[in-house]
Amino acid sequence: MTTYFDDAKITFDTEIGALQTVRETLDEHFDEVVEAVLNTKGRSIFIAIGKSGIIAEKIAASLSSVGVPSFFIDAGTAYHGDLGRVSADDLVIFISNSGETQEVVQTLFALKNIHQDELKTIAVTGSEDATLAKNTDIFLKVDVAEEADPTKLAPISSTTATLVMGDALLIAIEKAKAFKREDFALYHPGGSIGKMLLRDVAHSMHTKIPYVQTTTPINDVIYRISDFGVGMTLVKTPEEKVIGIITDGDIRKKFLYINQVKNSAAADYMTEGFISINQNARNSAAWKKMASNNISNLVVKDDDDTVVGIITIHDVLE
Repeated sequence: MTTYFDDAKITFDTEIGALQTVRETLDEHFDEVVEAVLNTKGRSIFIAIGKSGIIAEKIAASLSSVGVPSFFIDAGTAYHGDLGRVSADDLVIFISNSGETQEVVQTLFALKNIHQDELKTIAVTGSEDATLAKNTDIFLKVDVAEEADPTKLAPISSTTATLVMGDALLIAIEKAKAFKREDFALYHPGGSIGKMLLRDVAHSMHTKIPYVQTTTPINDVIYRISDFGVGMTLVKTPEEKVIGIITDGDIRKKFLYINQVKNSAAADYMTEGFISINQNARNSAAWKKMASNNISNLVVKDDDDTVVGIITIHDVLE
């Protein structure tokens, strides 16, 4: 049987070595790039082509996710009509391992012809002698000794190093902006992060609340829990006072210890009292409270201490 994991280990070793080499070359030019991005009045525009273009697009998307207006232009289309997307107050970052890629170099000179010295430019490439490096304002060196593939031609180690350099740029900018989880959620309102950090409990809770009486037979309790699908039911006294809770877990834990299951009722399985949260709290607070108490649902109350809903761990995270 043919195995390939030894070759895979060599690939990992080669790429790790490339990253270590690039790490050692980091200097004040990296700081200049960070400051340039932070001080740009316009957008940060990444221009590349091919595999480098894929990496450039990812870096641009990452910066956008932390509030830095950024986008990617393929050098092939830039030189054939997309130059108008670039304004003089933008920052243009060209990515090319060789620094001599024809489409990228042509785009650089075309933009310099349009905007003259008004346009701020950065070259991310492997050599300070490259055309890109010599004709841009800032040069950020990403030089790898060799590519990881057998031909030494396919962009593998170089794209990995460029990707990590982009990640380093992202993190530096996050720290400079004192970017917090709540800020991140602002730019990801549709995902689970935004749902957990931005939305209030009132927007995620179930308003249809299951109730049983203390005397409700256990069979009816089980049906009640199943019908509402929140994994629990609240328990009331005959006077309609909410005094406790029964969860799926309560039934499983106590079932074996009840002498006459058929004759048992809600009161036999109930936990007196319950953990609650205000409806105006954030989902993140609900998640923390559930995690710290090792439970999967919370009772939701309004400002008058009235029960108004139920929120589960799935409501917060899914």
